[in-house]
Amino acid sequence: MNKVELSKVVSEKTGITKKQAAEVVDAVFETIVESLKRNEEVKIGSFGQFKLKVRAAREARNPATGETIFVPSSTGVTFKPSKVLKDQL
Repeated sequence: MNKVELSKVVSEKTGITKKQAAEVVDAVFETIVESLKRNEEVKIGSFGQFKLKVRAAREARNPATGETIFVPSSTGVTFKPSKVLKDQL
């Protein structure tokens, strides 16, 4: 399912227009991103938790040449599903 399909389903389930549903979906995603940028966890009770994860800088080896390379630190997002969501699947 992509964002357009999600907006369509929200529109059908709530009785609002597709345009309004798309705005709601966009607002939800924007709010999650803004919270993560502030390094806040986003917990949605019966759905799950979004959290930032920092990966430390490290040395790695290029498998093709065997050369040691430096991999800088990076930040990613993790999602942990709630028990309710796991039980439904």
